[in-house]
Amino acid sequence: MNNIDNLLKRAKHWGVPEKVLRKIVERDKVCVYCRKKMIYGSSIGTPKNKATIEHFSDNAKWDEKVDVGICCGSCNSSKGNKKLSHWFKTDYCVKNNIDEKKVSKPVKDYIKKIK
Repeated sequence: MNNIDNLLKRAKHWGVPEKVLRKIVERDKVCVYCRKKMIYGSSIGTPKNKATIEHFSDNAKWDEKVDVGICCGSCNSSKGNKKLSHWFKTDYCVKNNIDEKKVSKPVKDYIKKIK
């Protein structure tokens, strides 16, 4: 498995249980939004392509893996605390061809859950 030590440290800070994070990392090999391959560890890559913990909603429960995914630093930074429906309309998403039809299954599942 990838070196996820730094991600585990951040997950602990945010209260994400380690076993949940490990399941999410196994599931999300690419960014859940732009599908960029995730890079784990502290010395490889740039902040833009490193894996980050993403909650699809500000109300996400960290113990529900359906509400949490792994995304690249670029997408996480762009989304910030915007609702997915609003974020999909931003220049960033339009430029990067990101919308509710093209995101990965965890995001699609979350969207179905909230509708």
